[in-house]
Amino acid sequence: MTTNNTNSARKPLPEQVKRRLYLVGTGWVLVAVLEAAAYIVLALAIVEQQTPMYVLAAAGAAILATVIVTRSGFLSGAKLTGDLYSALGNALSQAKLSWFTEHHRTQTTHLAERGIPGFMSIPAHQLQTFLHAPLLPLFLVGGIGLVGGVTIATLSAVLLAGALFIQYKAQLALIHTDSERHSADVNTTKYTLELIDHLDLLRATAGPKRAIERIETSWTKQEKIHKSINRSASKTTFLSTLATILPLAGMASYLVVSGTTEPLLILSLLILITRAAAPLGELAFAGFAINDVRAAIKDYMQLTTVPSLPEPKPENAQQPNHHQLQLHNVGLSDIFIGANADIIEGAKVVINGPSGGGKSTLLGLLMRFDDPTQGRITLGGVDIKQIRYDVLTQYFSYVAQDPIVFTGTLADNIRLGKPDASDEEIERCARDAQLSEVIDRSEFGIHQLVGQKGEALSGGEGQRLAIARALIKQAPILIFDEATSALDDATERLIAEHIHSLKTTVIVVTHREPSIWQPTMEFNIQNQTVTHRIHSAKPNARKAIAETSA
Repeated sequence: MTTNNTNSARKPLPEQVKRRLYLVGTGWVLVAVLEAAAYIVLALAIVEQQTPMYVLAAAGAAILATVIVTRSGFLSGAKLTGDLYSALGNALSQAKLSWFTEHHRTQTTHLAERGIPGFMSIPAHQLQTFLHAPLLPLFLVGGIGLVGGVTIATLSAVLLAGALFIQYKAQLALIHTDSERHSADVNTTKYTLELIDHLDLLRATAGPKRAIERIETSWTKQEKIHKSINRSASKTTFLSTLATILPLAGMASYLVVSGTTEPLLILSLLILITRAAAPLGELAFAGFAINDVRAAIKDYMQLTTVPSLPEPKPENAQQPNHHQLQLHNVGLSDIFIGANADIIEGAKVVINGPSGGGKSTLLGLLMRFDDPTQGRITLGGVDIKQIRYDVLTQYFSYVAQDPIVFTGTLADNIRLGKPDASDEEIERCARDAQLSEVIDRSEFGIHQLVGQKGEALSGGEGQRLAIARALIKQAPILIFDEATSALDDATERLIAEHIHSLKTTVIVVTHREPSIWQPTMEFNIQNQTVTHRIHSAKPNARKAIAETSA
């Protein structure tokens, strides 16, 4: 068994990602070496009045290396984002559903929309800034020593170090000023999602003006932060300009004071010191990149180490022989404890209880959205922890109270339950779910568009679509978590009659009259106590659940 859980160690970046970054980083070091060599050859050619052939060859090699590394950086950036999206998707696909809070949803959205795409620029831009920019001056100092001697090389090193120190101090101030921008951006994303998802409710309860109060507050805070950043950026730009000029001014002053009169030597030294100082200007706004990358990496590490459930290795996995469900002394934290149940194949089960009493929690445990803190659950005599997810999901069809409807057509949404389903199967299941009126109102039938996230459907139509999606899957266990709450009594009764005609095990959570589901048993969860009542609607049904209490 694997041991992915809430205490799992932080996962590093995927190996293929690190390998690409190392290769591109090495490429930028090589570019710095070749570019420095080209300028040194140029300076020596000027001083010694040599033929430009070697200069052209060195410049050509530097240009070719720059083009190759830059192109590789862009390609690596695209592959890097793909690898990170894949790793994020794998982590989220195995995460406990209880982990998906509003904050984590916002954090994931921000990382997916802005953080990971920002990684694309790391190989082509950030590595160039943080490797090529400081290394090129270092290599050129050696060239200055070859052309002008140790004294001038030492002076150049001091001037460049001073310029780099000024840049460093300016960057620290910029990074500090920019430190709150990421959290402000995340909050803005959060309130934007809130506004988009709940605009109808906000406008109906608070009115058009108050509906945007929360997001306006976030925008105002974000505006203040950006104003502060702009002021700091202005200072950084000024200091950066001084830092870039310092080496050239210092070298020129020294040559004048020292009485150097050789024009070709002066020209060569000024060319070398100017090129050595130029990359330092690229660091002027590196603080923004540092903060963005740091914040994105932090979010990535958090979101790829989410609490997940252990899954058996292929060689240890077991296959259920049937779909009888059993609960053995099952409990979860302080919600309920000591539940024992035997749900036979074909049972029709209704679960009652107050809001927040643990009904949905029990359903989640059966489908392994989470693991119980005590006891175990078996399917077909096999502990569900020993069943791989791709096998376990084949046994369940699930319909939640708030159905998920994707942008597309009725058929697209229903076919999610069975990707290879024919149009005839889709239409049959849709009509069994009482969608006939919806199908018949459009000439496109099941191929009519449902709008952005199903906005063309009413709440009840969305629930019926989700029911059709569950029916077409033909899983042996069908679970409804208040899946008919938006339906009228007559429609719910028709759906319940169809469901009862199936040989499927049906487990229903409802606050309505349970008799329409013709249950063979009822659960009641209240005050951490699980009780049951056996119905005689199915004479041959054996006892399906044992009464337990906390």
